[in-house]
Amino acid sequence: MNDAKTTMSLSDLSAVYQALNRVQAIIEFELDGTIINANEKFLGLFGYDLDEVVGRHHRIFCDPGYAESPAYSEFWRKLGQGQYDEAEFKRLAKDGREIWLQASYNPVFNEDGQPVKVVKFATDVTASKLQTAEYEGKVQAISRAQAVIEFELDGTVVTANENFLRIFGYGLDEIAGRHHRIFCEPGYAESPEYFEFWQKLGRGEYDAGEFKRIHKDGTQIWLQASYNPIFDMDSRPFKIVKFASDITQEVEARSLALLEMSTPVTKIWDGVLFAPIVGIVDSKRCHDIMNKALQSIVDQRARTLLLDIGGVAMVDTAVANHLIKIAKAAVLMGCKTIISGISPAIAQTITELGIDLGSIQTTSTIESALREAVSGSNSD
Repeated sequence: MNDAKTTMSLSDLSAVYQALNRVQAIIEFELDGTIINANEKFLGLFGYDLDEVVGRHHRIFCDPGYAESPAYSEFWRKLGQGQYDEAEFKRLAKDGREIWLQASYNPVFNEDGQPVKVVKFATDVTASKLQTAEYEGKVQAISRAQAVIEFELDGTVVTANENFLRIFGYGLDEIAGRHHRIFCEPGYAESPEYFEFWQKLGRGEYDAGEFKRIHKDGTQIWLQASYNPIFDMDSRPFKIVKFASDITQEVEARSLALLEMSTPVTKIWDGVLFAPIVGIVDSKRCHDIMNKALQSIVDQRARTLLLDIGGVAMVDTAVANHLIKIAKAAVLMGCKTIISGISPAIAQTITELGIDLGSIQTTSTIESALREAVSGSNSD
């Protein structure tokens, strides 16, 4: 009965070995690394015939530098003592090609528990290894060129590359474990839109565009960025990778260009400048208009500045004061100032506010202002 069980067991072992022999590269070694035998799959992979490898040492499959190293000697010493090893190994085919193996070196023991030889089972993973190396190379290239940051699905920072840290002025230890909202204006970070932004990413939806973010020192940063959900083997998102480029200078340049287009200061006659003001006038825009007007007065040697405010959206105390500041600054530069586009509502506001226009002339229409400006220029 026991013999039958033993025979069955040996039969099963033989069947298993034959199955492995069909699908894996197998080679057998003495404890010192001398080759005893190899199957067809191994020989075909490495480009050898059996008689070319039997009796030779395992080092024929290795880079010469590694084969002469202490690490290689230690590798075979451990196997000779019966220690198992498994990993990805780089080996060399007969023609010098690199081959990557997912392999195990398995000491075989006798009845006394002593190791007598080593059997290696291997699978060729060269193609996947090269593909992985290609992917890693592409990621490294992207990382060198762009700011990269990784998040948990809820927006918690996992890691960031040097480009990202440099743009935002942080060290990695200052942001890892904190939420993405540290890069956002507080009002936006508390908004329903921001909540939905992370809900969408958490569902695996991609997002890209221009994003306004905040530097560590509180200044604004504009990014051209994409938020990319990364999926696991079951197609479930498990993290977000953001790739970004700093476009702050481009956005500021666009804003400046739009501002210049929205408030042009144009020479319309010898010594006469025309500045139509349209839209909302706040302190920043007032400052920009004033700088542009005063510089144009100097550059063009202008004697008259015509400010048309017919397109101003609303005139209240602040707006009126802003406009008067521009006009009076021009007067101080020796430039006669005419404000056109004074509607009844604007006239009433200026009167109620008690604003002293001084030497500043006003007209209700652009046409009358132009006649006044041109006649004044001709009389000069």
